[in-house]
Amino acid sequence: MIPIYVISVKSFTERHKHIEQMAERFGFLFEYVWQYDADELDEADLSRVGGSLAPKSASNVLKHLHAQKLFLKTSNDIALVLEDDVVLFASFFDELNHILDMTKRLPPGWLIFLGGADNKLDSRFFDSDGQYLVEKPLTTAEAYLVDKHGCELRTRWLDINSVDRQADHQLKLMDQDLGLKHYCVSKPLATQGSITGLFGTSLDSSRAKHSPFFLQAKYRYNRLRRQVIPRFFSRLLKW
Repeated sequence: MIPIYVISVKSFTERHKHIEQMAERFGFLFEYVWQYDADELDEADLSRVGGSLAPKSASNVLKHLHAQKLFLKTSNDIALVLEDDVVLFASFFDELNHILDMTKRLPPGWLIFLGGADNKLDSRFFDSDGQYLVEKPLTTAEAYLVDKHGCELRTRWLDINSVDRQADHQLKLMDQDLGLKHYCVSKPLATQGSITGLFGTSLDSSRAKHSPFFLQAKYRYNRLRRQVIPRFFSRLLKW
């Protein structure tokens, strides 16, 4: 099994329970990324952060990048990064093994986004019924794969640049600068509990204003209109 890193905060005990129950259900081991909690950031940490990034957002992006540094200390070629509110679908690990086989055909230096279950998708995602990769930047950061070469380049980039945006936007910016390709799976394998109303959010103020019921209804509606219905009609047209 590849190494799995979970981005979390020491005080988020409800999310820890969620992740640990999911790990037990699926049978995987993981490592929490505890470093860089917002209330523990020191001057040296903040010197790596530019612009007006709020402490919680700075904490989150620094944790994502630290996970990649932890990965570089291992002998593995690929790692999985999860956020602590991720909700993995039942087929996640079966599909993951298939996706890991696909990575053998990719040139070194990439990121594969596994989430986005309510994202708007273009027609490339409905070309066939199978699982495949579509070249497209990640949109959120709840679940993604990285390879060693890409992490090495990002680490060097960080030696001479500061971070100034949330994790998903920062990874997109860095990787565009470094020429690292992003891919999305054609059928998302995960979503965010903070989008579905399972958890509150500390990073998205617009989402935090709404009730869990509203968020769950919005998630289901968006998933239906953006993915389920377009996929159905795409299949229908191919008959």
